[in-house]
Amino acid sequence: MDTLGEKESPSTGTSAASTASTRPKRYPKQKLGSLDKRKPNKTDEQDGSASDLAPTATLLLNKEKQEVKLLKERLEWQMKRTEELEKERDFLVHTQTPNQILGRYKSILKTLKKTKTMTKAFHKHGIDRNTVVSTSSIGELAIAAHNNYQELLSERPIGETVLAFAKRCEAAIQGDVQVKETIESMKADGALLPIRKGKPV
Repeated sequence: MDTLGEKESPSTGTSAASTASTRPKRYPKQKLGSLDKRKPNKTDEQDGSASDLAPTATLLLNKEKQEVKLLKERLEWQMKRTEELEKERDFLVHTQTPNQILGRYKSILKTLKKTKTMTKAFHKHGIDRNTVVSTSSIGELAIAAHNNYQELLSERPIGETVLAFAKRCEAAIQGDVQVKETIESMKADGALLPIRKGKPV
């Protein structure tokens, strides 16, 4: 009888087992801060840096392209200007007499009637505007007042440059109202180059 009393009843064992199974399992606590402060992976860092650098690199590249373009345009202008000055120098060096200047003036005047613009006429003769303007008074005086021109030519001192002679011709034009008005009238009629001193063609 005592043996039977010491034995646990089945119902008691089952109750203990069920109580143990219903207890919640405890897991190690994980701090939320550790989740937020996790290190970003290398892919995220690379993507972020690439996106930040892309606009800056594009701006720098565009700026460099603009600078190169400006330098190229400036170089082309300088080369063109140098070529014009060299032509002007060669013309004044090799054209040593007023009559040669007059011949060139008449040739340009003849070409102008075909090209209709002085820019094209100058280009066709390979000469720039400044060179023509600087000696145009020789052609103007010789055509509009030939006797006055011949008088100045006969008085030309030895060694006088064509530019110096052109200045004397201009002084003669400005000093004679009738000659000056005749020249202006001939320019309007197309008998002389329509050059206005100090004004672009």
